[in-house]
Amino acid sequence: AGAALALAAPPPPEAQFAGWAKIQNFDLTAFLDKKRIAADAVDLNLKLMKWRLLPELEPERMKERSFLLLGSGTLGCSIARTLMGWGVRRMTFVDSGKVSLSNPVRQSLFTHQDAADGRSKALAASEAVKAVMPDAEVEHFELEIPMPGHSHQSAAGLKTAFTRLQDLIARHDVVCMLTDSRESRW
Repeated sequence: AGAALALAAPPPPEAQFAGWAKIQNFDLTAFLDKKRIAADAVDLNLKLMKWRLLPELEPERMKERSFLLLGSGTLGCSIARTLMGWGVRRMTFVDSGKVSLSNPVRQSLFTHQDAADGRSKALAASEAVKAVMPDAEVEHFELEIPMPGHSHQSAAGLKTAFTRLQDLIARHDVVCMLTDSRESRW
């Protein structure tokens, strides 16, 4: 009777963590998610930069910001790549151009196929960022703002483009002017 009573009683606290007293299940699927692993790797790189180079650096502040990239050419591609390196995950590309055959060698987000297909620069850049950083939140807009005095689609079309640009600027923390033509900077 004494042995049966000992088996029915709960084990002492020190025995609950030894042997086969308790079987626990753990969900390890989060450790197999490649998107999560890639995001963690970027964050770890930033923590190492802070620890090794600049202890007062606050990379998490960059990660929280949203960036509007006005221009998806040479400057836009380079800035987007650099922003990804700093952990920025929220970007919007604005450009009215198409990828040309001379672009891929200078503009790191584009491929020869993008040029051969005449793809939108803003679309191709946003898709390239997602391919490199799957957890990025990227938008794109094909938007043309002509220089005053030059032809444009119509007064209504110009007003729509201007209103959309105002909205985009208002909802982003940082606006980068990365265009390469007088018309777009005007």
